[in-house]
Amino acid sequence: MKLSYRLLIIVVIQTLVLAGMVAKRQWTLATGTPVVLETRPVDPRSLFRGDYVTFNYDISRLNLQALDGDDDFSRHDVVYVVLEPGEPYWRPRAVYHAPPAGQVTLRGTVQYAGEHWWNPETGNNEAVRHVTVRYGIEDYFVPEGEGRALERPVADETISLRVAVDRFGNGAIQALLINGVERYRETLF
Repeated sequence: MKLSYRLLIIVVIQTLVLAGMVAKRQWTLATGTPVVLETRPVDPRSLFRGDYVTFNYDISRLNLQALDGDDDFSRHDVVYVVLEPGEPYWRPRAVYHAPPAGQVTLRGTVQYAGEHWWNPETGNNEAVRHVTVRYGIEDYFVPEGEGRALERPVADETISLRVAVDRFGNGAIQALLINGVERYRETLF
């Protein structure tokens, strides 16, 4: 086989892989169930990546005693967090090792699993098992110069995200909301 054919095959494969990545994200945005998640923005700037905001979700730190499902997780485990609608934000209801059928479930990876001796929900000094989960939707790029304003919202300003969750548990940010009003919306281009 000639070198030019080999090179052409490599270019075609790389193009197909990139197109597949874009198609997967667009499929999640188009077909996923929209859920609104409460966030706390941090870290708005990267020298190499431009303005972006890293979000810390309330559903990122899970108290396993307060949720249904499994409770034996280790670092790097894949988990499926079942979400239920709340007012105004969706809340975790259960966490499992395998995806449950027929529920809005967000897939993530355990970053930390451990136990501490203070239960903030009851105010008692008791053992509480918890996990910290990363969902892959923590970073959001914003127009140049607007990241710092999102990091430090003014008084009475809440920042939340509308995330599309597909049937496989993949999440993709659809829109950034300020006080429930859409400020930025994800588009293909």
